[in-house]
Amino acid sequence: MDIFRLPINLAPKSKKWTLALIAPLGLAALGVPAYIFAQNANFQPSKPNHITPTIPAKKPVNPTIAALGRIQTKDKIINLSGPSALQTARLDQVLVKEGDTVRRSQIIAVLDNVQQLQSTLAKAQTNVRVAQAQIAQAQAGTTKLGEIAAQQARIADLQAQFQGDINIQKAKIAGLEAQLRNAETEYGRFQSLYKEGAISAVTRDTKLLAVEILQAQLKEAKSALNQTLSSFPNQIQEAKASLEKLKEVRPVDVQVAQSQLETAKAAVQEAKANLNLAYVRSPINGKILKINTLPGETISEKGIVELAQTQQMQVVAEIYETDLSKIKVGQKASISSIALPQNLTGTVERVGVQIGKRNVVNNDPAINIDSRVAEVKIRLNPSDAKAAANFINLQVDVKVQTNSPT
Repeated sequence: MDIFRLPINLAPKSKKWTLALIAPLGLAALGVPAYIFAQNANFQPSKPNHITPTIPAKKPVNPTIAALGRIQTKDKIINLSGPSALQTARLDQVLVKEGDTVRRSQIIAVLDNVQQLQSTLAKAQTNVRVAQAQIAQAQAGTTKLGEIAAQQARIADLQAQFQGDINIQKAKIAGLEAQLRNAETEYGRFQSLYKEGAISAVTRDTKLLAVEILQAQLKEAKSALNQTLSSFPNQIQEAKASLEKLKEVRPVDVQVAQSQLETAKAAVQEAKANLNLAYVRSPINGKILKINTLPGETISEKGIVELAQTQQMQVVAEIYETDLSKIKVGQKASISSIALPQNLTGTVERVGVQIGKRNVVNNDPAINIDSRVAEVKIRLNPSDAKAAANFINLQVDVKVQTNSPT
Protein backbone atom coordinates (compact mmCIF):
# COMPACT_ATOMS: atom_id res chain seq x y z
CA MET A 1 0.00 0.00 0.00
CA ASP A 2 1.20 3.51 -0.85
CA ILE A 3 0.58 4.91 2.57
CA PHE A 4 3.35 2.77 3.99
CA ARG A 5 5.87 3.85 1.52
CA LEU A 6 8.58 6.22 2.75
CA PRO A 7 9.57 9.16 0.76
CA ILE A 8 12.96 8.77 -0.86
CA ASN A 9 14.27 11.97 0.52
CA LEU A 10 13.41 10.80 4.01
CA ALA A 11 15.87 7.93 4.18
CA PRO A 12 17.09 7.31 7.72
CA LYS A 13 20.33 8.66 8.66
CA SER A 14 21.10 5.70 10.80
CA LYS A 15 20.00 2.08 11.22
CA LYS A 16 18.63 2.70 14.66
CA TRP A 17 16.25 5.42 13.49
CA THR A 18 15.10 3.27 10.67
CA LEU A 19 14.07 0.42 12.96
CA ALA A 20 12.17 2.77 15.28
CA LEU A 21 10.13 4.11 12.41
CA ILE A 22 9.38 0.81 10.69
CA ALA A 23 8.09 -1.04 13.82
CA PRO A 24 4.96 1.09 14.49
CA LEU A 25 4.10 1.25 10.85
CA GLY A 26 4.28 -2.50 10.56
CA LEU A 27 1.95 -2.99 13.50
CA ALA A 28 -0.54 -0.56 11.99
CA ALA A 29 -0.38 -2.36 8.68
CA LEU A 30 -1.22 -5.64 10.40
CA GLY A 31 -4.07 -4.18 12.57
CA VAL A 32 -6.18 -2.70 9.79
CA PRO A 33 -6.66 -5.96 7.87
CA ALA A 34 -7.36 -7.78 11.11
CA TYR A 35 -10.17 -5.30 11.98
CA ILE A 36 -11.72 -5.57 8.53
CA PHE A 37 -11.64 -9.36 8.71
CA ALA A 38 -13.33 -9.33 12.11
CA GLN A 39 -16.15 -7.14 10.86
CA ASN A 40 -16.64 -9.25 7.78
CA ALA A 41 -16.78 -12.42 9.85
CA ASN A 42 -20.19 -11.35 11.24
CA PHE A 43 -21.54 -10.54 7.83
CA GLN A 44 -24.16 -12.94 6.50
CA PRO A 45 -24.68 -13.21 2.83
CA SER A 46 -28.16 -12.13 1.71
CA LYS A 47 -30.65 -14.84 0.90
CA PRO A 48 -33.03 -14.81 -1.98
CA ASN A 49 -36.06 -12.45 -1.50
CA HIS A 50 -38.72 -15.09 -0.46
CA ILE A 51 -41.57 -13.77 1.87
CA THR A 52 -43.41 -16.26 4.16
CA PRO A 53 -46.96 -15.05 5.10
CA THR A 54 -47.56 -14.58 8.86
CA ILE A 55 -50.87 -16.02 10.28
CA PRO A 56 -52.13 -13.85 13.17
CA ALA A 57 -52.97 -15.69 16.39
CA LYS A 58 -56.72 -16.08 17.15
CA LYS A 59 -57.80 -13.54 19.72
CA PRO A 60 -59.18 -15.34 22.82
CA VAL A 61 -62.88 -14.79 23.61
CA ASN A 62 -63.42 -12.77 26.76
CA PRO A 63 -65.18 -15.17 29.21
CA THR A 64 -66.54 -12.26 31.28
CA ILE A 65 -69.22 -9.72 30.32
CA ALA A 66 -69.27 -6.53 32.36
CA ALA A 67 -72.32 -4.33 32.86
CA LEU A 68 -73.90 -1.85 35.21
CA GLY A 69 -76.76 -2.89 37.43
CA ARG A 70 -78.78 -2.07 40.52
CA ILE A 71 -79.68 -4.01 43.64
CA GLN A 72 -83.38 -4.72 44.06
CA THR A 73 -85.72 -6.87 46.06
CA LYS A 74 -87.06 -9.89 44.22
CA ASP A 75 -90.63 -8.68 44.65
CA LYS A 76 -91.77 -5.12 44.15
CA ILE A 77 -91.64 -2.54 46.93
CA ILE A 78 -95.07 -2.05 48.50
CA ASN A 79 -96.38 1.42 49.34
CA LEU A 80 -98.64 0.51 52.25
CA SER A 81 -101.58 2.88 52.63
CA GLY A 82 -104.74 3.02 54.71
CA PRO A 83 -108.16 1.73 53.58
CA SER A 84 -109.71 3.61 50.66
CA ALA A 85 -112.82 4.38 52.72
CA LEU A 86 -110.72 6.15 55.38
CA GLN A 87 -108.20 8.01 53.25
CA THR A 88 -109.10 11.32 54.90
CA ALA A 89 -108.27 9.97 58.35
CA ARG A 90 -105.11 11.04 60.12
CA LEU A 91 -102.55 8.83 61.74
CA ASP A 92 -102.64 8.51 65.51
CA GLN A 93 -99.62 6.23 65.89
CA VAL A 94 -96.82 4.76 63.75
CA LEU A 95 -95.55 1.63 65.50
CA VAL A 96 -92.45 0.87 63.39
CA LYS A 97 -89.15 2.48 62.42
CA GLU A 98 -87.19 2.45 59.21
CA GLY A 99 -85.16 -0.74 59.00
CA ASP A 100 -87.51 -2.74 61.25
CA THR A 101 -88.38 -6.28 60.24
CA VAL A 102 -92.12 -6.95 60.36
CA ARG A 103 -94.25 -10.06 60.03
CA ARG A 104 -97.48 -10.58 58.14
CA SER A 105 -100.57 -9.00 59.85
CA GLN A 106 -98.39 -7.02 62.26
CA ILE A 107 -99.90 -3.61 63.10
CA ILE A 108 -97.90 -0.86 61.38
CA ALA A 109 -99.98 2.22 62.23
CA VAL A 110 -103.21 3.26 63.96
CA LEU A 111 -105.67 5.85 62.59
CA ASP A 112 -107.03 8.62 64.76
CA ASN A 113 -110.70 7.49 64.47
CA VAL A 114 -110.05 4.31 66.44
CA GLN A 115 -111.86 5.53 69.60
CA GLN A 116 -114.99 6.46 67.67
CA LEU A 117 -115.06 3.06 65.99
CA GLN A 118 -114.55 1.32 69.33
CA SER A 119 -117.60 3.16 70.75
CA THR A 120 -119.66 2.14 67.74
CA LEU A 121 -118.69 -1.48 68.31
CA ALA A 122 -119.60 -1.33 72.00
CA LYS A 123 -123.03 0.10 71.15
CA ALA A 124 -123.64 -2.63 68.58
CA GLN A 125 -122.70 -5.31 71.10
CA THR A 126 -125.18 -3.82 73.61
CA ASN A 127 -127.92 -3.99 70.97
CA VAL A 128 -127.17 -7.67 70.51
CA ARG A 129 -127.71 -8.33 74.21
CA VAL A 130 -131.02 -6.43 74.11
CA ALA A 131 -132.16 -8.43 71.09
CA GLN A 132 -131.22 -11.67 72.83
CA ALA A 133 -133.37 -10.68 75.83
CA GLN A 134 -136.27 -9.85 73.52
CA ILE A 135 -136.12 -13.21 71.80
CA ALA A 136 -136.03 -14.90 75.20
CA GLN A 137 -139.20 -13.01 76.14
CA ALA A 138 -140.83 -13.96 72.86
CA GLN A 139 -140.05 -17.61 73.40
CA ALA A 140 -141.40 -17.39 76.96
CA GLY A 141 -144.58 -15.58 75.91
CA THR A 142 -143.68 -12.34 77.68
CA THR A 143 -142.82 -10.20 74.68
CA LYS A 144 -145.42 -7.54 75.68
CA LEU A 145 -144.87 -7.14 79.36
CA GLY A 146 -146.01 -3.54 79.28
CA GLU A 147 -149.22 -4.35 77.47
CA ILE A 148 -149.86 -7.29 79.77
CA ALA A 149 -149.42 -5.13 82.85
CA ALA A 150 -151.77 -2.50 81.39
CA GLN A 151 -154.37 -5.12 80.63
CA GLN A 152 -154.14 -6.56 84.10
CA ALA A 153 -154.66 -3.09 85.54
CA ARG A 154 -157.68 -2.57 83.31
CA ILE A 155 -159.23 -5.82 84.54
CA ALA A 156 -158.71 -4.77 88.13
CA ASP A 157 -160.30 -1.38 87.39
CA LEU A 158 -163.30 -3.04 85.77
CA GLN A 159 -163.78 -5.36 88.73
CA ALA A 160 -163.54 -2.49 91.20
CA GLN A 161 -165.91 -0.35 89.16
CA PHE A 162 -168.33 -3.25 88.87
CA GLN A 163 -168.40 -3.82 92.59
CA GLY A 164 -168.67 -0.11 93.32
CA ASP A 165 -171.52 0.44 90.92
CA ILE A 166 -173.40 -2.50 92.40
CA ASN A 167 -172.98 -1.20 95.91
CA ILE A 168 -174.11 2.29 94.90
CA GLN A 169 -177.09 1.05 93.00
CA LYS A 170 -178.14 -1.30 95.80
CA ALA A 171 -177.91 1.51 98.31
CA LYS A 172 -179.94 3.71 96.04
CA ILE A 173 -182.56 1.00 95.66
CA ALA A 174 -182.69 0.51 99.40
CA GLY A 175 -183.16 4.24 99.94
CA LEU A 176 -185.89 4.44 97.34
CA GLU A 177 -187.65 1.44 98.84
CA ALA A 178 -187.63 3.11 102.29
CA GLN A 179 -188.92 6.36 100.83
CA LEU A 180 -191.60 4.46 98.95
CA ARG A 181 -192.79 2.70 102.08
CA ASN A 182 -193.08 5.99 103.93
CA ALA A 183 -194.88 7.57 101.02
CA GLU A 184 -197.31 4.64 100.81
CA THR A 185 -197.99 4.84 104.57
CA GLU A 186 -198.61 8.55 104.37
CA TYR A 187 -200.81 8.12 101.32
CA GLY A 188 -202.90 5.50 103.22
CA ARG A 189 -203.44 7.91 106.10
CA PHE A 190 -204.40 10.75 103.73
CA GLN A 191 -206.76 8.38 101.96
CA SER A 192 -208.55 7.67 105.28
CA LEU A 193 -208.80 11.38 106.02
CA TYR A 194 -210.13 11.98 102.51
CA LYS A 195 -212.84 9.37 103.06
CA GLU A 196 -213.77 11.04 106.33
CA GLY A 197 -213.93 14.33 104.51
CA ALA A 198 -211.18 15.82 106.54
CA ILE A 199 -208.98 16.73 103.49
CA SER A 200 -209.60 17.56 99.97
CA ALA A 201 -209.02 15.31 96.98
CA VAL A 202 -206.13 17.53 95.84
CA THR A 203 -204.20 16.89 99.03
CA ARG A 204 -204.78 13.18 98.74
CA ASP A 205 -203.68 13.17 95.07
CA THR A 206 -200.42 14.92 96.02
CA LYS A 207 -199.49 12.07 98.30
CA LEU A 208 -200.46 9.60 95.61
CA LEU A 209 -198.18 11.33 93.12
CA ALA A 210 -195.27 11.10 95.54
CA VAL A 211 -195.84 7.36 95.81
CA GLU A 212 -195.91 6.94 92.04
CA ILE A 213 -192.69 8.96 91.58
CA LEU A 214 -190.81 6.87 94.09
CA GLN A 215 -192.11 3.70 92.47
CA ALA A 216 -190.77 4.88 89.11
CA GLN A 217 -187.39 5.80 90.60
CA LEU A 218 -187.13 2.45 92.30
CA LYS A 219 -187.93 0.67 89.10
CA GLU A 220 -185.24 2.66 87.25
CA ALA A 221 -182.65 1.91 89.91
CA LYS A 222 -183.38 -1.79 89.77
CA SER A 223 -183.11 -1.69 85.98
CA ALA A 224 -179.71 0.02 86.22
CA LEU A 225 -178.55 -2.59 88.68
CA ASN A 226 -179.62 -5.37 86.39
CA GLN A 227 -177.79 -3.73 83.49
CA THR A 228 -174.65 -3.43 85.57
CA LEU A 229 -174.88 -7.02 86.63
CA SER A 230 -175.20 -8.13 83.01
CA SER A 231 -172.67 -5.86 81.27
CA PHE A 232 -169.69 -5.62 83.64
CA PRO A 233 -168.99 -9.35 83.78
CA ASN A 234 -168.86 -9.41 80.01
CA GLN A 235 -166.37 -6.52 79.94
CA ILE A 236 -164.24 -8.21 82.55
CA GLN A 237 -164.28 -11.45 80.61
CA GLU A 238 -163.23 -9.72 77.41
CA ALA A 239 -160.35 -8.02 79.23
CA LYS A 240 -159.22 -11.34 80.65
CA ALA A 241 -159.34 -12.90 77.16
CA SER A 242 -157.17 -10.09 75.80
CA LEU A 243 -154.73 -10.68 78.64
CA GLU A 244 -154.44 -14.34 77.74
CA LYS A 245 -153.87 -13.41 74.12
CA LEU A 246 -151.02 -11.14 75.09
CA LYS A 247 -149.45 -13.93 77.10
CA GLU A 248 -149.72 -16.33 74.20
CA VAL A 249 -146.39 -17.39 72.51
CA ARG A 250 -146.92 -16.49 68.88
CA PRO A 251 -144.44 -17.69 66.22
CA VAL A 252 -144.60 -14.32 64.53
CA ASP A 253 -143.36 -12.62 67.69
CA VAL A 254 -140.46 -15.06 67.92
CA GLN A 255 -139.62 -14.45 64.26
CA VAL A 256 -139.62 -10.69 64.71
CA ALA A 257 -137.37 -10.96 67.74
CA GLN A 258 -135.05 -13.32 65.85
CA SER A 259 -134.81 -10.86 62.96
CA GLN A 260 -133.93 -8.06 65.34
CA LEU A 261 -131.21 -10.25 66.84
CA GLU A 262 -129.72 -11.02 63.42
CA THR A 263 -129.73 -7.32 62.53
CA ALA A 264 -127.92 -6.49 65.75
CA LYS A 265 -125.30 -9.19 65.09
CA ALA A 266 -124.73 -7.86 61.58
CA ALA A 267 -124.18 -4.40 63.02
CA VAL A 268 -121.52 -5.86 65.34
CA GLN A 269 -119.72 -7.48 62.42
CA GLU A 270 -119.80 -4.22 60.49
CA ALA A 271 -118.48 -2.30 63.49
CA LYS A 272 -115.66 -4.83 63.93
CA ALA A 273 -114.74 -4.55 60.25
CA ASN A 274 -114.65 -0.75 60.46
CA LEU A 275 -112.57 -0.91 63.63
CA ASN A 276 -110.17 -3.33 61.97
CA LEU A 277 -109.67 -0.77 59.18
CA ALA A 278 -108.31 1.67 61.76
CA TYR A 279 -105.34 -0.66 62.31
CA VAL A 280 -103.01 -0.69 59.29
CA ARG A 281 -101.32 -4.10 59.08
CA SER A 282 -98.40 -5.44 57.06
CA PRO A 283 -99.52 -7.69 54.19
CA ILE A 284 -96.18 -9.54 54.05
CA ASN A 285 -93.14 -10.57 56.03
CA GLY A 286 -90.66 -7.88 55.13
CA LYS A 287 -88.57 -4.87 56.05
CA ILE A 288 -89.62 -1.24 56.53
CA LEU A 289 -87.69 0.76 53.95
CA LYS A 290 -89.16 4.23 54.44
CA ILE A 291 -91.82 6.04 56.49
CA ASN A 292 -93.82 8.54 54.41
CA THR A 293 -96.51 9.67 56.91
CA LEU A 294 -95.98 10.67 60.53
CA PRO A 295 -98.51 10.78 63.42
CA GLY A 296 -100.91 13.69 63.05
CA GLU A 297 -100.58 13.80 59.26
CA THR A 298 -103.14 12.81 56.67
CA ILE A 299 -102.10 9.74 54.70
CA SER A 300 -100.03 10.97 51.75
CA GLU A 301 -100.19 9.77 48.16
CA LYS A 302 -97.04 7.74 48.78
CA GLY A 303 -98.79 5.81 51.55
CA ILE A 304 -97.76 5.36 55.15
CA VAL A 305 -94.64 3.21 54.73
CA GLU A 306 -92.65 1.46 52.02
CA LEU A 307 -91.79 -2.16 52.72
CA ALA A 308 -90.53 -5.16 50.80
CA GLN A 309 -89.47 -8.75 51.22
CA THR A 310 -85.68 -8.77 51.66
CA GLN A 311 -85.16 -12.48 52.25
CA GLN A 312 -84.53 -12.84 48.51
CA MET A 313 -82.54 -10.15 46.72
CA GLN A 314 -81.52 -9.73 43.12
CA VAL A 315 -79.44 -7.53 40.86
CA VAL A 316 -80.85 -6.20 37.61
CA ALA A 317 -77.97 -5.92 35.15
CA GLU A 318 -78.23 -4.02 31.87
CA ILE A 319 -76.50 -6.13 29.22
CA TYR A 320 -75.68 -4.68 25.81
CA GLU A 321 -77.74 -6.16 23.02
CA THR A 322 -74.56 -7.34 21.29
CA ASP A 323 -73.61 -9.42 24.36
CA LEU A 324 -77.08 -10.69 25.14
CA SER A 325 -76.67 -13.93 23.16
CA LYS A 326 -73.79 -14.93 25.44
CA ILE A 327 -75.90 -14.72 28.60
CA LYS A 328 -77.58 -17.92 29.74
CA VAL A 329 -79.68 -18.84 32.74
CA GLY A 330 -77.54 -20.44 35.42
CA GLN A 331 -74.32 -18.53 34.72
CA LYS A 332 -72.44 -17.19 37.73
CA ALA A 333 -72.02 -13.48 38.34
CA SER A 334 -70.08 -11.28 40.73
CA ILE A 335 -71.27 -7.89 41.93
CA SER A 336 -69.05 -5.16 43.29
CA SER A 337 -69.22 -1.56 44.45
CA ILE A 338 -67.12 0.65 46.66
CA ALA A 339 -70.17 1.01 48.90
CA LEU A 340 -70.44 -2.71 49.56
CA PRO A 341 -68.48 -4.24 52.43
CA GLN A 342 -67.69 -7.21 50.19
CA ASN A 343 -68.35 -8.47 46.72
CA LEU A 344 -71.61 -10.33 46.16
CA THR A 345 -72.25 -13.43 44.11
CA GLY A 346 -75.28 -14.70 42.31
CA THR A 347 -76.73 -16.69 39.44
CA VAL A 348 -78.47 -15.52 36.29
CA GLU A 349 -82.14 -16.29 36.84
CA ARG A 350 -83.88 -14.63 33.91
CA VAL A 351 -82.75 -13.00 30.67
CA GLY A 352 -84.95 -10.19 29.47
CA VAL A 353 -86.48 -10.33 26.01
CA GLN A 354 -87.18 -6.63 25.58
CA ILE A 355 -84.47 -4.29 24.32
CA GLY A 356 -84.52 -0.67 25.43
CA LYS A 357 -82.46 2.24 26.62
CA ARG A 358 -80.38 1.89 29.74
CA ASN A 359 -81.67 3.11 33.07
CA VAL A 360 -78.46 2.83 35.08
CA VAL A 361 -76.23 5.68 33.87
CA ASN A 362 -72.51 5.84 34.54
CA ASN A 363 -70.83 9.18 35.09
CA ASP A 364 -68.17 8.30 32.53
CA PRO A 365 -68.72 10.75 29.61
CA ALA A 366 -67.27 8.20 27.17
CA ILE A 367 -70.16 5.81 27.74
CA ASN A 368 -73.04 5.99 25.31
CA ILE A 369 -76.16 6.48 27.38
CA ASP A 370 -78.32 5.64 24.35
CA SER A 371 -76.93 2.12 24.16
CA ARG A 372 -79.50 -0.59 23.62
CA VAL A 373 -79.65 -3.01 26.52
CA ALA A 374 -81.78 -5.75 28.01
CA GLU A 375 -82.37 -6.42 31.68
CA VAL A 376 -80.90 -9.59 33.12
CA LYS A 377 -81.99 -10.59 36.59
CA ILE A 378 -79.39 -12.17 38.82
CA ARG A 379 -80.52 -13.97 41.98
CA LEU A 380 -78.11 -13.28 44.81
CA ASN A 381 -76.91 -16.16 46.93
CA PRO A 382 -78.75 -16.43 50.26
CA SER A 383 -75.55 -15.69 52.15
CA ASP A 384 -75.30 -12.30 50.41
CA ALA A 385 -78.99 -11.35 50.55
CA LYS A 386 -78.77 -9.89 54.04
CA ALA A 387 -75.89 -7.60 53.11
CA ALA A 388 -77.63 -6.54 49.88
CA ALA A 389 -80.84 -5.68 51.76
CA ASN A 390 -79.10 -2.61 53.18
CA PHE A 391 -78.26 -1.26 49.72
CA ILE A 392 -81.51 -1.36 47.76
CA ASN A 393 -81.25 0.58 44.44
CA LEU A 394 -77.47 0.82 44.79
CA GLN A 395 -75.67 1.05 41.43
CA VAL A 396 -73.19 -1.81 41.11
CA ASP A 397 -70.72 -3.28 38.65
CA VAL A 398 -71.71 -6.72 37.37
CA LYS A 399 -69.48 -9.35 35.79
CA VAL A 400 -71.12 -12.43 34.30
CA GLN A 401 -68.95 -15.50 33.79
CA THR A 402 -70.04 -16.79 30.38
CA ASN A 403 -67.83 -19.85 30.63
CA SER A 404 -69.40 -20.96 33.91
CA PRO A 405 -71.54 -24.10 33.77
CA THR A 406 -75.24 -23.50 33.27
